[in-house]
Amino acid sequence: MPTHKPLQTAAVALGSALLLAQPGFAADACCKDSCCDDKKDAAFAALTGDWGGVRSTLKQTGVELSANYTAELFGNPKGGKKRSIVFDGLLKLTLDVNLDKTVGWHDASFRMSGLYPHGTSGTLRNVGDASVFSNIDSYDTLRLIDFWIEQRLLEDKASIKVGQMRLDDEFGVTDSAAFLINSTFGVPNPPKTPVPLPTYPVAALGLRLKMEPVKGLYGQVGIYDGNPSSGDFADPTDGATGSAKRHGTDWALRSSEGTLYAGEVGFQRSEGSFPGAYRLGLLRHTDDFADVREGVSSTHSGSTSGYYVIDQTLWQKTQGSKEGVSAFLRGTMADEKTSAMSDTIQVGAVYTGLLSTEDKMGLAFARNKFSPGQEDQPSRETITELTYQVPLKPYLRVQPDLQYISRPGGTSAFNNAWVLGVRATLDF
Repeated sequence: MPTHKPLQTAAVALGSALLLAQPGFAADACCKDSCCDDKKDAAFAALTGDWGGVRSTLKQTGVELSANYTAELFGNPKGGKKRSIVFDGLLKLTLDVNLDKTVGWHDASFRMSGLYPHGTSGTLRNVGDASVFSNIDSYDTLRLIDFWIEQRLLEDKASIKVGQMRLDDEFGVTDSAAFLINSTFGVPNPPKTPVPLPTYPVAALGLRLKMEPVKGLYGQVGIYDGNPSSGDFADPTDGATGSAKRHGTDWALRSSEGTLYAGEVGFQRSEGSFPGAYRLGLLRHTDDFADVREGVSSTHSGSTSGYYVIDQTLWQKTQGSKEGVSAFLRGTMADEKTSAMSDTIQVGAVYTGLLSTEDKMGLAFARNKFSPGQEDQPSRETITELTYQVPLKPYLRVQPDLQYISRPGGTSAFNNAWVLGVRATLDF
């Protein structure tokens, strides 16, 4: 990621976000007429409001437009390979279409979304961690992410999605951990792996089939392009990186790159008393993979990994309330010969409604174990994250964050690092 002037850029971005939180700023015409209470849709809680009625009119016809911008400023006052402050930003634009309302295609929907990540990578420049301490850290470029159609079937007991999509949007999801900032808490696979997975900021052409014969009990399978972006992912056999542009439009399906298969079974309850989720998943990539061990020149046919998720509400302020305490436990396992990390475990707890009804405080720990026999002999990397997210306005969330990363990169080459920062997310 190219280096900018992080302090000036961050000051403008974060300062603007806080200015927009002041009472009366960008008030919607509807709110001035005291009719906002009748409009509970998130679109009307956004900074730009209802666009003079345009948004509500579009929604009635099945079309929804949304945008949000995330800005963050992070530094490592102690440890890592270099101490400094960096700025990262992420713009996301989304178009959702209810095809039933727009063209009469019953129980079908379409989504298209794009990303513009930009800034300086604190992992590459400062800390040297393998897990990537910010989950918006990415190469600077405009990217197409979602471009899919989903068809619901059998009274919503089944659905088929086809097009371009991300694996981490549907497999290995851990709702309690979703607001944490370190990347290790969001991917259903060890974070350091040669497997070309379609996770942020990359999506892949694919097909996903989901069945839910009994409410809450489900199974799903997915088939994805083996290497959705050869400009982002090195070939797992020879380590060569392709020349494809990183814009999310490398739609060539090459048999030489293999295929990614994903499967998951689980039980989830999203509402009512003590919601929770329990998931088991398996990933299989069919490409040839070079052995990750130093001095071993053999290749292996395919790479397999698995994961489990336990995500459970432990206490609710009132029955059915979102306020309360939840906890999660998640682990991943991978082949030591074909994955740089062989297993990971993450555990954490989240308190919702600490000072207001929607604020969140989370404490989480992760231990990422490296496969043995690699160059420089990496062993493990551990992450502890303490974070607090508060909505200052319906359209603005601010999140101070503190992380301690032990053995960045899995070795003693870099000192244990303290990472401190703040993130602001603005919904337009």
